[in-house]
Amino acid sequence: MTGNNAARIWQWPLVLAALTCLGLASALLGEGGVWWGLSWIALAIPLVVIVIAIHRRRRAPRPV
Repeated sequence: MTGNNAARIWQWPLVLAALTCLGLASALLGEGGVWWGLSWIALAIPLVVIVIAIHRRRRAPRPV
């Protein structure tokens, strides 16, 4: 049961890490056009997820 739990915990951080690596690789290895657009999108998605998580955390009711 702990294997399933660990997979659930690490699923999204691994997806975001893979997106970041894809974005960095496409920015460094690609030349213009589609590659730069791909890198912008791949690097922006983790930032959007972080902003959404912070926003949700601030809006959550505080325990009394």
